[in-house]
Amino acid sequence: MPLQRRIPKRGFTNLNRVVYQVVNVRDLSRIDAGEVTPEILREHGLIRTLSQPVKVLGMGEVDGSYQVSAHRFSGTARDKIESAGGTVTVLAGGDDSSAAAGDAPVAETRRKSAPRAEETEEASAPEGEGASEAEEEKA
Repeated sequence: MPLQRRIPKRGFTNLNRVVYQVVNVRDLSRIDAGEVTPEILREHGLIRTLSQPVKVLGMGEVDGSYQVSAHRFSGTARDKIESAGGTVTVLAGGDDSSAAAGDAPVAETRRKSAPRAEETEEASAPEGEGASEAEEEKA
């Protein structure tokens, strides 16, 4: 058997990966309606440690009004909590809007650096006597 088939395969490990502790909105019913923070989730046994960020997912139904603070929220979890009369607070370190705000200047830079269609047509148009003929052919 060839050497490449005898040696075990190794994959890629992303060192910048963020592992979230997941809490569903149905699990919030274990806590009395009110304020929910990672510390309170830890006290009720819904998460293991405070050193990892918390993400709230939308599986289940919300039975009360909660003021939930976590690092990230899914769209359905945010909608369910707010429709039940609660509020959502994103803690530092997991803010979705910071990533979106960081992408905006890059998109603007690309848009500005790309040549416009008018500029490329003007540059490719011949100059002199043939210029008027070339413009008439385009029209």
